[in-house]
Amino acid sequence: MDNCLLSELERTFKKCSDCLLHPDYIANLNKLNNIELSQELIDYLCDKATSKKHIWEIRFDHLRILLLNPSAKAFDLKEFYFENLKKCRRLAMKIFYIRGYAIYASEEELNPVMEKFRKNLEKNHDYIDYNYVLSVAGIPYLADTYGYNCFVRTLEKAEEEHQRIDPLLRGYFTLNINLEQVDLLPIEEVRRRSEHFLEKCRNKN
Repeated sequence: MDNCLLSELERTFKKCSDCLLHPDYIANLNKLNNIELSQELIDYLCDKATSKKHIWEIRFDHLRILLLNPSAKAFDLKEFYFENLKKCRRLAMKIFYIRGYAIYASEEELNPVMEKFRKNLEKNHDYIDYNYVLSVAGIPYLADTYGYNCFVRTLEKAEEEHQRIDPLLRGYFTLNINLEQVDLLPIEEVRRRSEHFLEKCRNKN
């Protein structure tokens, strides 16, 4: 079964573009949510989660399964998560590599990781990243699940830095516990806010 599913994944992935997953591929990918993952499927997901050929949102779709499928925890992915959280610049991805690393790492190992992440928060105020970071699946999940001080402090820091983002750009969407995007505003309101924000930017110039 694993070989057949892997073949189907590889076949339907060819239908995808660099920035959009084909519906046939998404259907096959979703089959991995709850099945027992094999080493071959783990390797496939790790490869796609780190591929530079596709946009980060596509890589996230594969990382999501590694994080949520219970059988993935049986594989030693500590080094995979650690190496990629160091390389990743996008905070929306980095926080979920940290979430994976936390499965295996001690609080002592996580302390320097989160110290660097807090410094990243001070430099990066991309509103899209903060939708991921502050979602129930991001830092709040880590703080609630592990209770480590480094996570609690990072949550406080993220909430503080989030206030520095223009209100017109905050609260467009979030992630649920299954790492799925949930829109918080109707499209009309998103357009209205976007136009208002662009107008503010033009007036500043």
